[in-house]
Amino acid sequence: MPRLTRARKNKTVYRMFEEPLAQGLLLNRAETGNGPRCVVDGKTLRNFGSCSYMGLERHPALLAGAIAALETYGSQFSFSRAYLDSPLYQGLEEALDQITGRSTLVAPSTTLAHLAALPVLVSDDDVVLIDQFAHASLHMATDLLKGTIVERIRHNRMDLLEERINAHGRAGRRTWYICDGVYSMLGDFADFGALAALLDRYPQLHVYVDDAHAMSWTGKHGRGAALSHLGDSDRVVVALSLNKAFSAAGGALALPSPSVRTQIRRCGGPMVFSGPIQPPMLGAAVASAQLHLDGGFSSLQAELQERMAAAKDAIARFDVPVATTDWTPIFMVQFEAVRAAQHAVRELRERGIYCCLSTFPAVPMDKPSLRFTVSRHNSVAEIEEFVAQLADVVARRDETQVSAFAS
Repeated sequence: MPRLTRARKNKTVYRMFEEPLAQGLLLNRAETGNGPRCVVDGKTLRNFGSCSYMGLERHPALLAGAIAALETYGSQFSFSRAYLDSPLYQGLEEALDQITGRSTLVAPSTTLAHLAALPVLVSDDDVVLIDQFAHASLHMATDLLKGTIVERIRHNRMDLLEERINAHGRAGRRTWYICDGVYSMLGDFADFGALAALLDRYPQLHVYVDDAHAMSWTGKHGRGAALSHLGDSDRVVVALSLNKAFSAAGGALALPSPSVRTQIRRCGGPMVFSGPIQPPMLGAAVASAQLHLDGGFSSLQAELQERMAAAKDAIARFDVPVATTDWTPIFMVQFEAVRAAQHAVRELRERGIYCCLSTFPAVPMDKPSLRFTVSRHNSVAEIEEFVAQLADVVARRDETQVSAFAS
């Protein structure tokens, strides 16, 4: 099959927006978007689309941290970090060291963390194997690795990964495997057990994980899934998000040693040239990190776990065909036809429920989907009612046109 050129891909993506835009399903403007409700185009909807899984964006500690930083440092601290660092960075990175159990480096975003780290970590003679469903920002970062062999691996196929490790290992090449910790579209985990075994068997293997969607809601102090499973390996690098469930701004790299941190800090392009995180959001991030380290944070995680359990139970009870049963707050119902997915999302909007339409390029062309999430903002009763409504919408679909993906 011929390679899709950039021009053809851009044209395809542009056209994919046309019908959902006409139906009011994409590029909406929210009047409010926080909490259990969002107001879209003047209509109040129950919110099952947010990535703020822990529901911390209006937590008093984070608001106070942002206000204090704003009053102390103003709205902006406009220096490259190569020249001057806001004092808030040191406190944030020290707290993140405690959360992750590693040496951490804060970046303006998770995407810029990838763009800073990978060109420093990966040598010209290395091989990069990247999961086909890894976040788009990771694929973008691999485009910077000129001269390095980069291959895509079918999603979570550890057997194929091992084949390629062996094939390249015969040439004495170091191999990097790049993946997500929790895949933002399917809602499934990386195969951490298999990855740990491969790290034990192959000393040339290194792993880089984008764990943005697992930060905060899982793991000790909210360190995420990847560090909980692979954090003891000095051949694993984990990127985290300080947005999403952390509810502040920026990204972070959890690194195996202070020396690797120093190398990326000095040589990673975005660490030298990109702008800093604004003081109010740094203040919120420091407050969020301190909240994560508080002894009571696990009780907040338990509240989300209760809501996830309610969603899983209701999905099983109403026989809703979701893409994966992995224990995450992200759920996907996949369809064979884009119009069927659009119809389901639109029908739920008409019933007062907000969830997301996912189509190419966010998901494969043949897997248009309805994506929904649960957070601490959603009550157990609302979750059960939502799943009942979703099941009714799915049951009404034309079964000759639409089928769910069986994982």
